[in-house]
Amino acid sequence: MKLSTRAQTLQESAIRKLDGIIQTMSGVDFYRLNIGQPDIPTPPSMMNAIAGFETSVLSYGPASGTPQCRTAFANYHRLWQPALTPADVAVTTGGSEALLFAFTAICDPGDEILAPTPFYTNYNGFATVAGASIKPIPTSIETNFALPSDEELDTIKSDRTRAFVFSNPSNPTGAVYAKSEVERIARWCHRNGIFLISDEVYRRIWFENPPASALEVDDAAEAVVVIDSLSKTWSACGLRLGALISRNVELMEKVERLGQARLGPQPLAQHVGIAALEMPEAYYETIRLMWKNRVDILAEALADIEGVKFNKPTGAFYSMVKLPVESTEEFAKFLITDFRSERDGAFESLVVAPGSGFYVDPNRGKQQIRLAAVLEPTKIQRAIEILGEALISYNG
Repeated sequence: MKLSTRAQTLQESAIRKLDGIIQTMSGVDFYRLNIGQPDIPTPPSMMNAIAGFETSVLSYGPASGTPQCRTAFANYHRLWQPALTPADVAVTTGGSEALLFAFTAICDPGDEILAPTPFYTNYNGFATVAGASIKPIPTSIETNFALPSDEELDTIKSDRTRAFVFSNPSNPTGAVYAKSEVERIARWCHRNGIFLISDEVYRRIWFENPPASALEVDDAAEAVVVIDSLSKTWSACGLRLGALISRNVELMEKVERLGQARLGPQPLAQHVGIAALEMPEAYYETIRLMWKNRVDILAEALADIEGVKFNKPTGAFYSMVKLPVESTEEFAKFLITDFRSERDGAFESLVVAPGSGFYVDPNRGKQQIRLAAVLEPTKIQRAIEILGEALISYNG
């Protein structure tokens, strides 16, 4: 039996690809810095909302979300765009579905989506499902992953370019893009009839200067699509609630039809999401400083390892790290299958995400890994200590 070309070309997740091997291992404790799953407790108000949810029937909801949840998302995002209305919001099953809806509504088979590399690995998979392809825009550690100039973008785009997608703050680089850069990219997209898909899932997690939202760019509003999710800032990855936000009326009409095809987002998740979106501003400052502490510890520990190169994140909680090895794919497997660090009679090791999966050309990331500072500080320190020990062992 023959599967579709689309199915056969789907990329394996760089983040989860080693899970199958891990499940066969016993007698070892792994520090998992490969996946963006925070260990910070979900806020009590959200847990209370789950406990207090009452209904006699778990019924279908509206395709683009309940009026109450759409209003909550709109009210929250008015911090960046006061003109936003509930009609500009489609509630989705996580930020992932919002991305897939955006790619599907914007692209025809054979179209291209520009993406600065390294990028969130699932952009590639979602583009493939939508029948499109990612056209990479190279960035580098040396320039702190700076975005290309308008002139460079002019040479990269083609007649099949339909969108530009990036995350701000960035997963996987930890880079933060200022208002001037976001405005420039949004206006370049609008001028060229290209949608800007701004993935702002980590907007509240920054350490020096806050990131700008693409929603702020009024003169390019028709081209702007913003993706958000409750997974990271609220430590609610399992809730699977996100949003696609745009003031492009035609786009939102088509997103509504995509939502109708899959029916509606889960009513309980939306009920809990409202509690999250109504939290006081003080919560976000507490969380921001908590993540800053973790990223500071990650960077300090990495700086002590000879031969490692990285940029300290200024937002989100990830870092792309260049290691003194020829293949981080092989090194990541070595960490799981061969290397063991003994402490207090227990064996420990580390799980990392090989860098190749964050590029269209896997050779560009073959010496890199992505680390996620998602564990409590003492565990991050221990994890990076294990990384240093493993590099010495591996390079023998």
